[in-house]
Amino acid sequence: MADQRYTTKVRAKRIELSYFKHAHPFRRWKLMLSIAAPVIAGGWLVGYAAFGDSRLYTSGPVATAHTMFGATCAECHRPADADGQRPDHRGFFLRVTDGACTTCHGGPTHHDSQTFSPACTTCHVEHKGHVALAALDDRHCTQCHRDLKTRSGAASRFEASITRFAGGHPEFAVQVGDRRVRLDRAGEVKDTANVLLNHQKHLRVGLKGLDQLRQLRGSRGIVQAPNGLQLSCGFCHETDASRATIQPVSYARHCGPACHELDFDGRFPAVVAPHDTPGIVHGFLRTLFLEAFEACQAPDAATPPSPQADARRAQCGELGLSAKTEAPPTGAPAASQAESEQPRGGRLLRRSAPETKEEPPADQPRGRRLLRGGAAQEAPAERDAGRAQRETPGRSALAWVSAELPGAENLLFKQRCQLCHVKNDDAKGPLPQYLPTRVPARWLPHSVFDHGVHRPIQCVECHKANTSSQTADVLLPSVSVCRECHRAGSGARTACVECHLYHDKSLETDLDGRHPIRRLTGRAPS
Repeated sequence: MADQRYTTKVRAKRIELSYFKHAHPFRRWKLMLSIAAPVIAGGWLVGYAAFGDSRLYTSGPVATAHTMFGATCAECHRPADADGQRPDHRGFFLRVTDGACTTCHGGPTHHDSQTFSPACTTCHVEHKGHVALAALDDRHCTQCHRDLKTRSGAASRFEASITRFAGGHPEFAVQVGDRRVRLDRAGEVKDTANVLLNHQKHLRVGLKGLDQLRQLRGSRGIVQAPNGLQLSCGFCHETDASRATIQPVSYARHCGPACHELDFDGRFPAVVAPHDTPGIVHGFLRTLFLEAFEACQAPDAATPPSPQADARRAQCGELGLSAKTEAPPTGAPAASQAESEQPRGGRLLRRSAPETKEEPPADQPRGRRLLRGGAAQEAPAERDAGRAQRETPGRSALAWVSAELPGAENLLFKQRCQLCHVKNDDAKGPLPQYLPTRVPARWLPHSVFDHGVHRPIQCVECHKANTSSQTADVLLPSVSVCRECHRAGSGARTACVECHLYHDKSLETDLDGRHPIRRLTGRAPS
C-alpha cells in the first residue's frame, strides 16, 4: 500500500500560490531591460535622424557606381519637384523618381515609337548589393518584345516576337541599301562597299612582300605558318584602346607600306604619290616634274661636287634633261620673254628658251620608264621618239611636263587606283573620279559587341575571310555560331543585355555635368 504522505495532493500544498507577488532579482532586471532596450533603440534612431545620417534605414548596400553617396538617402529619395536641388526635408521613405536619376544620367528613350516608357526603378533596382544596375533580367525586355507593338499601330521593322536567345532569337539582319536583310538570305545579303578586296588572297601563305613588310613594320600581325609567312586578320583589323571596337582600315597604316605603294616612275625611286583625290595627285605630279625640270636646268657650276650632285646628274640623264642648258637670248621677243617666266604658286618658273613646238597630245608616250615589279616598257621606236622630243634644245618646262604627266597619271589612275577603287563612269572632266568607299563602320548598329572579350577565339571561326574572294561577301557570323558558346546552363551568358542596350547612347547629355564633387559626396552645406 502506497505511502499517503507523498501523494500529489500533499506535494501541491507545499507550493506557495502567491510566489509571484514577492520581489525577485531576475524579474526585476527583466522588467528594467524590457523598458530600457526600446528606449535606447528609439533614442539611437532619433539621434541619427537629427544628424542627417540615414545609414540605419537603408535596405542594403547600393550599387558600386553609387557608393559615394550611399549614405545620403536624400540624394535619391526626395520629392519629385526638387529638380536636382537639395530638398528642405529629407525622407528616406520617399520613392525614387525619374527626376532624381536624370539629374546625373541623361536617359534617352529606347525608341521613338515605343508604346510606354517604364520608370527607372522598374528595371534598375537598388539596395541589392554591389552589382551592375544594367545587368537586367530578360523579363524587362520581353515584356515588350514578346509581342512588339508601336505607338502608331504600324508594323515594326524589327522582329515582333522574341522571348529568349536560345531558340527564340531570329537570324541577325544587316542594312543593305534602304532595307534590313537577314543573313540566312544568301542571295540578298551583299556588301555594297565600293572597294575591290579579296580576303582569301590576302590570307594566302607566302604572299609576296611579307619579308620586307616584317622588316619594316615588325612581326605584329604576321604569323609564321608551316609553309611560310602569312598575314593574320589582326594586321589590318585593329581594335581601339578598349579592345572592344574594330577601327577602320587605313591605307597609310595597313595598305601602303611595302604592299601597295603608289610608285609611278622608276626615275623617282624614293617618291610615291599621295593617297588622295585625283586632283591632289595631279597637282603633286605636276609640281614634282616642274621642280625636276628646274633642278636639271641649273648650271653644273652652281652645284659643288657631291654624291647628291652626281645622283642629280644621273636622274637628269634618265629624264632626258640637260643640266647645262644656256639661258635664253637677251633679244628674245617680249611675248616669249614673258612666257619664259610663268607664275607658279607665287614663284617664277624659269624656262630655258621660248617654246618652239606645240604641246604633244595627252596620250604622248613618256619614253623610257623604270617600273617596279617588272612592268612593261615602251617600244624602242616610241621610246626614241619621246626621248628626242624631250631632249630638243630650247623646250619649255610646261611642254616637257605636259609630255611626262599622261604616262605617270595613266599608271597611277588605271593600275594603282583601280586595283582597289571603283571608277565613277558618270563623272565628267579631264581627271578620273572614283566612288566613295562606303565601308560600313558597324554592321549591327542595334547591338554591342566586345572583341576584346572574344580574343581567345580565332577570327576565321566567326568571319570566314579565308574563303571569301569578293567584296560582296558579308563576313558576319550567323546566330547559330553565337549559340555554340552562348547557351543557357552550360555556356556563356544569354541575357538580352549582353548584346543590347535599352537607352540610345547617342542621345545622352554631354560630358559637362551639373554637380560639384562635394555635393555628390554629401559634404556640401544644406
